[in-house]
Amino acid sequence: MQKRRWINRYQPQTLMTGTMLLYIEGVFNMVRGNQLLLVMGILMFPAAYLIANEKKIGWILGVFSSLAAIAIRIMFIELGLNLLFTLIFPIVLATLLLHPTSREYQKIWFK
Repeated sequence: MQKRRWINRYQPQTLMTGTMLLYIEGVFNMVRGNQLLLVMGILMFPAAYLIANEKKIGWILGVFSSLAAIAIRIMFIELGLNLLFTLIFPIVLATLLLHPTSREYQKIWFK
């Protein structure tokens, strides 16, 4: 019998933290009001769920949505301190998902 998980605590710390941050960032993106960020926020939930259940498409979707969220913020927010604060979470999220430990784990264990 296969278990379905929201967070997989047996994954490496970088991937588990990235999964939790996908859920959190998805909520923040949906609340911000920009339509493109709303779509990215909606995409982050299935990405996090699929990563927790070790599906390769979830990791790909998570990387795409985090990089797209960075690009959207850079395009629509003017330069300054505000841009720096809005980019912190998406950059950390992309870094966690693209970390060598996360990449190696998903190459070996994800289906």
